Amino acid sequence: MTDPYPFATRRSRSSRLRTLARATIPLLLAATALPAQGFVPQEDSTGAGAMSAPGETISAVLLTMEPGDALWERFGHNAIVIRDEATGFEAAYNYGIFDFSDADFYRRFMMGTMMYSVQPQSVSSMLSFYRWQNRRVWAQELALDPEDRLRLAALLADAVLPENRHYRYQYYLNNCSTKLRDAIDEVLHGALRAATDGPPTGTTWREHTRRLTSTHPLGYLGIDLVLGPKGDELTNRWDDMWVPMKLRATIGETLVTRSDGSEVPLVLSEELWVDSDRPPEPEAAPVWIQFFLLAGLAGGLVVVLLGRACAAGSTLARIALGGVAVLWGTLCTVVGLVLIAVHWTDHEFMYWNRNALLFNPLAAAVAVAVAHAAWRGRASRWGQGVAYAALGAGVLAAFLCLLAERTGSWEMVALALPMHAALWWVARGKER
Repeated sequence: MTDPYPFATRRSRSSRLRTLARATIPLLLAATALPAQGFVPQEDSTGAGAMSAPGETISAVLLTMEPGDALWERFGHNAIVIRDEATGFEAAYNYGIFDFSDADFYRRFMMGTMMYSVQPQSVSSMLSFYRWQNRRVWAQELALDPEDRLRLAALLADAVLPENRHYRYQYYLNNCSTKLRDAIDEVLHGALRAATDGPPTGTTWREHTRRLTSTHPLGYLGIDLVLGPKGDELTNRWDDMWVPMKLRATIGETLVTRSDGSEVPLVLSEELWVDSDRPPEPEAAPVWIQFFLLAGLAGGLVVVLLGRACAAGSTLARIALGGVAVLWGTLCTVVGLVLIAVHWTDHEFMYWNRNALLFNPLAAAVAVAVAHAAWRGRASRWGQGVAYAALGAGVLAAFLCLLAERTGSWEMVALALPMHAALWWVARGKER
């Protein structure tokens, strides 16, 4: 995940793009870099730059920042602190940094080809920021062999070099948390992956996303709407570490084999560096399908009642029905075009989204048909046909959900299908 620390001085951007970023891709955060530092190896008596006691004076601490208020903060954040007592070096290596002023940033955002970077930053400034945000910060010292601590420090120092610091960002597969997970696994020679890349845990990418965005209703709705079937694939402990808090929990439970053959916990110690009075993150994703169904039924009932009032000759009802139809048609058309267009991007977690059957450009034609029906009693033959087609697409989406082993589309089916049915009813003049 990315997080707004060091992003407190974000550059200005248009409100329209900000809204799109917050509603569709929760994992986008803006960042400006603090002055860069670099890892400085201890020198031996010859001044050759070699370590006098390789790794003995180095410590590696994983920081985990719990969720904040904003949508992009709901997923938490993390960083690795490298300290060298011999040289006084200290830095928090922070992945997920980007700049809105970068060339082609917005095009890359829309195409799913965002480039992020990693930079070393001031530990004290980072902690001050999260203290100001009232967010807990946990620190876990890693129980690595001295040579592995040295290797981790060198790996991170190499990662922040100008030629290496940029990387291709993917919100589930290559974010701040997975980058740290992979770095730890590399210095452990694959031991972390071997211990966690096993059977599914019974959770999915979508469930963790729903769980963490459940306190942000609009963000929850927007992300759930654009997330496709890939988001419903089962994940295991290795996958789940895309969430910083899961990385913290998993390495806290993991045992590693030291160079002397002994098996010890990967975490030497854990401390709370910044406290907070926030409630903890939700443990499970909410079940809200009943609320989506109630909203869909309520919307459908309004459409039917307005249709009946139109049949009774109410001019106000005709205007209101036309307005509702246009709003619904506009929403469906915009969402549908987005869900179709993503197939020409790298947003693979949005591909083949069943919600494109529920929210699609046919609704624009249905809006015209319903407006015609409001004034003439029923829509034209072509208008009735598109109303049938829109309803049929919604029924097909529900059928596909029944066939799927796992799907997160039922909430959208519950919301959209009653609206399509009501609009079809009015277009056919059934209220007469």
